[in-house]
Amino acid sequence: MPESPQGQGSVLRLLTGAMLFIVAVVVAIYGFVSLVRVLEGGGYGTPPMRRALATLGVAGACFAGGIATIIWDISKRYETPDSR
Repeated sequence: MPESPQGQGSVLRLLTGAMLFIVAVVVAIYGFVSLVRVLEGGGYGTPPMRRALATLGVAGACFAGGIATIIWDISKRYETPDSR
């Protein structure tokens, strides 16, 4: 597989990171709303509570993946030839 030229980012990598970040925000909002509804109903330790926490975990994973992908692309864009 050929390597990309030095100091060149990828539009696909940047869009993937941005999409993961947007998905993370949407899923986090949904997770927080569902968590508040479960807690208001007194559902501590119930399956809906675990589902809400799992949703927040997925949001965190998407957020981390999106930020890491954006940082990776930015580091490739501004990489200097002597940094290898």
